[in-house]
Amino acid sequence: MSDIKDSAGLVPGVVNLDGLTEIRVHGVGGTPPEDLLGDLRPTRVAGDRIAGFYRTSDARGRHREAYSWGGLTSHSPLRVLWTPLLPSMLANMAGWMVRRRVMSADEEATAEPTTKTFRWFARLAALALTLSTAIMVTMPSLDTFAYQCLGQQQCRSRLWGALFLDFVAPYDRPGFRLAAGNIAPVTVAVLFYALASRSRTSYEGVEPPAPGTARPVPYGRCSAAQSGGLRSADFWSGRRWHQHLSELHLAAGLAVAAGTLGWCVSELGGRADLTDTGAFVAARAASVASAVVIAAVMVMLVSDEAHEQLARGTLYAAIGALLASVAGALTLPLELNAAGGGPETVTQPAGVLPGIGSSVAAGWTLTLVLLVPLMIQLVVAWIIRWRNALTVEERGPGRMERLTAMARGSVSVFPWAAPLVLNVVALIVANAVLLSLMMLIAAGLGTVEYGLGPSGAGPAAGNYAGPVLWVPKAVASIASLLALGLIGVLALFAAAAGVWLSVTSRQRAVRLVVELQRDYDAAEAVQAGPPLEASAPAGRTSRKRGDAWTVSAFDPAPFSRGRSSTLRAGDGTSPSPWVRKVARMRLLGEYAPTLAAYLMIAVAGAALLGAALFATQVFVLDQDPPFLNIGVATWISASLPIVYGVVLRLAFRQEKWRKILLSPFDVGTFFPRSFHPFAPPSYTERAVPELTRRIWRLHDNQGRVVLTAHSQGSMVAAAALARQSARHEERTVGLVTLGSPLAKLYRWAFPALVSDGLLQNFARGHGGIGAVRWRNVYYETDYIGGPVATDDWPASSATDVRLVDPPTDKFVFAQPLPRILSHTGYWVDARFWQEVDSVCDAIAADTAAFPAPGSPGPGGTEPPRELPLEKPATEGPAPDRAADDGRTGLADTIAPDPAAPLQYR
Repeated sequence: MSDIKDSAGLVPGVVNLDGLTEIRVHGVGGTPPEDLLGDLRPTRVAGDRIAGFYRTSDARGRHREAYSWGGLTSHSPLRVLWTPLLPSMLANMAGWMVRRRVMSADEEATAEPTTKTFRWFARLAALALTLSTAIMVTMPSLDTFAYQCLGQQQCRSRLWGALFLDFVAPYDRPGFRLAAGNIAPVTVAVLFYALASRSRTSYEGVEPPAPGTARPVPYGRCSAAQSGGLRSADFWSGRRWHQHLSELHLAAGLAVAAGTLGWCVSELGGRADLTDTGAFVAARAASVASAVVIAAVMVMLVSDEAHEQLARGTLYAAIGALLASVAGALTLPLELNAAGGGPETVTQPAGVLPGIGSSVAAGWTLTLVLLVPLMIQLVVAWIIRWRNALTVEERGPGRMERLTAMARGSVSVFPWAAPLVLNVVALIVANAVLLSLMMLIAAGLGTVEYGLGPSGAGPAAGNYAGPVLWVPKAVASIASLLALGLIGVLALFAAAAGVWLSVTSRQRAVRLVVELQRDYDAAEAVQAGPPLEASAPAGRTSRKRGDAWTVSAFDPAPFSRGRSSTLRAGDGTSPSPWVRKVARMRLLGEYAPTLAAYLMIAVAGAALLGAALFATQVFVLDQDPPFLNIGVATWISASLPIVYGVVLRLAFRQEKWRKILLSPFDVGTFFPRSFHPFAPPSYTERAVPELTRRIWRLHDNQGRVVLTAHSQGSMVAAAALARQSARHEERTVGLVTLGSPLAKLYRWAFPALVSDGLLQNFARGHGGIGAVRWRNVYYETDYIGGPVATDDWPASSATDVRLVDPPTDKFVFAQPLPRILSHTGYWVDARFWQEVDSVCDAIAADTAAFPAPGSPGPGGTEPPRELPLEKPATEGPAPDRAADDGRTGLADTIAPDPAAPLQYR
């Protein structure tokens, strides 16, 4: 047994790097290494508690390791705080979801995955979300709280910290109150920037490895603009670009706060005939400078290179505009009657803050305008595809079908304008929640009235029993339309999808009986031989009933209601509930991405319908904007992120629900933050370099590697194998993917990066890292994984391996029915492990020699060995095991292996 600390004794005292090593890479939800390896306490041999490599005892002549990267995504409960970043994540995803011109794999290896024009327009659309969020935070802070509430003694008396408010925001100085009201939007902008900067250190701060002993140099070009896409050696080097983009978005957010404050202060001073004062001039100059800063940010986004100095200068300009606007507000020579205490003696005119309406209207208009270039670009690209198809295809029978196939491509992708749809959805979600919060804040501070102010003449607020807060009718209308529209679309879509799934699965279940029976018969024909005894693999029984306790799930369940009158599924048209459940899971497996796409399109379409309704009623019919049930809508809409976060936190310790609830974030944070810097960090910025370094180290010590990657882990593995480097003579790497979203989700949603040419290259044995031997295992009931081959692929059967699910229809009488394995059952399926063993045997038989760095080559010294990492000595009692199980967000206390060469650290 091993005497190494934290070892269960199942691993030898030293870790051999030569020979064959199988590295298991988990998917979403962060399956712990204990479960991946079947070892209660495996030994960590590289990495840290956040993401590390664990090893257990050898089996079948190979080392067994697990790469546990769940700490980067779903292990820490703090990931619940990512919920408010969902709109930013959608905006960043949108930039990666563009289609590209169909080209050969050789052309793809040297071409940029997206065009420069598209990248600029996608960044402008992402900037629209930042501007919209800044507007939605600035408006209630300046108008509802600072100007209206703090301008009424009745409202001030309801707030905590009266003495502090009297000091920083005195009632009789509107300028001071507005300057204090600008604290909230500035704080929110700085908070987003601080979170992005902190996460950049942990994620983008890990540079991809470089050959030799030199430290990798951070690359300044946007990942989306790098030639070869995922094949680029610097694709995962995003630190400089992310810092550049973060400073530009922070500058835009501060410019919105500065411009709104400056404009409102100047409007307030103008109404009081203070246009010749320095405060008025400073405020108006600040608003103009803010507009210039936003325009400069828009222009700088056209570049694909990180210009840190220019971005920093733009940020300083935004800070200067903010200081000028605050100075104008503080020096505004406007005072109110401090004796005013009630509605009859209020000296501040009742109504909204002067200038806030025009500021918000300008901001919303700019937000919508920033989406227009992207929409035009997508329409033009669609026209070009059809024009090219019309040029090539000749007239004749079936021409329309050929034109459609050529224009759309042979590979199924997101059905309609994915970048635009996701940006619109991001804006809808953000604005629905923020507008609803604004309405709730106003209702909590006083009585809400809709309009710009009282209709009667004079400054009085009217005969009200308490403080009155005015909300523009257009804002209230948009809040109700967005909130109820979002909730209504979600409810209607869920109901429609449920009905469709129920009806279609019943229809398919009749045909499915024959298909399953044929699959089971074919599987048993392969296994034909002497009768299996107790040593038969679990889950497989004889199709011929040889005992009294084995029954078939094709039959109605024993003692079920109406069993005597139910026909056998194979003889009639009434499949058993088990068959209908299998049919339902197969439908989900086939249409899950399409359902998600139609949901996004439905949300975006509802937004366009609401905008048309608003414009028609206001501009065409010249009526007040439409009002719906604002109270209920705002409460439900504002509570959506809170409810999601609470449910996620309560279900965090249950792996099944954690995988379901966090899977959108694992998919949405795969690609670098190249379009929106305030999205959750990309875990692959660290995971891909770490996995690459591990493969290099094993290869350089005459080892061979097989990656067994599940679900999202298959994307991490594929990204590592696609990456090119200057190294030569790499050994063939085995790749077994199970439940892989490579084709069903990533080729469908991100065809410019995960292209059909890239996957075909893998299938032919060509990866960026070197030769690859790939086997893709899937179930038809898997709602995430699926086949990768298309009709255009030659010899596709060598890559895809379809396993029947459930593995059998037989079960013991009165015991549970055969389980549908779906997406999570591969690890317990003996048929899957046969495929893994087959690939491992093929890689182990690859005896091609190659030199290891620093070694005399074959026949030289003994291969180096690697020692497990140990904790350094610390003062005080040793921490308990619970603090070292890889599930906490604490900083790692284990130092890197000092014996590791530089390129492996």
